[in-house]
Amino acid sequence: MKRIFIFSMLFLISFITNSQNLKYRSVDYYFSILKKAEIKESQDRGLLDGNLNIAKKYKKKAENGLNQAGQDLYLNIKMNLLKTYFKDYLYQQHINYKNETYVLYFSMAGFDDTEWCILKWKRGKWKNLERIDKQLVENVRNKKDESANFNFVCFNYDEGPKNIDGIKIFVKKHYLIMQRGGLYHSLIDLERDKILINEESPMHASNSKNKTEMNIWIKKNLHDKIDKIIQ
Repeated sequence: MKRIFIFSMLFLISFITNSQNLKYRSVDYYFSILKKAEIKESQDRGLLDGNLNIAKKYKKKAENGLNQAGQDLYLNIKMNLLKTYFKDYLYQQHINYKNETYVLYFSMAGFDDTEWCILKWKRGKWKNLERIDKQLVENVRNKKDESANFNFVCFNYDEGPKNIDGIKIFVKKHYLIMQRGGLYHSLIDLERDKILINEESPMHASNSKNKTEMNIWIKKNLHDKIDKIIQ
């Protein structure tokens, strides 16, 4: 845990150092950082050797896989890193519209659920925050913290099948749109400050068995409706 804490602090310091000119960051950007940390921690904990091979004590006999002790150690490493990196929402993108700044943040929950939120600041008040505390966001969302200088806009997440490619927010006319996996997921009327279309959990709403079924539902019930409004 001590090594994880130290590595987390170095990660946070690097964030602060490079926070002057924030540019778009994909989900893969964060997954790449997490993967490097996972390899380093696996070496530090003795799961992998210097050549990235499974250590003998954690290797299945006659197989290139983890034995039960190795699986338990890997799960412990993975869960601790996930808790460390994704205790906050992480920056993906921001855009300005009139007197306000809208920021898209990404995080993970549990072992592999992915989640996004859009937050809003008065223009000039957002200070290039590369991460923001999840509990603070939740408090603002539930109107339990009136001292925060931002407003909650919307939230959605994926569990099971995921649309994590090509994630972005953009403005067309007076609408803010969130797009994931080539499909529109959310529509906010910026003039009325109102969510018009957003499904927090497309997987649950569609009762889908796989990603193909889910995306068919998203296209019909979210994307096509949003596309019609913004044309």
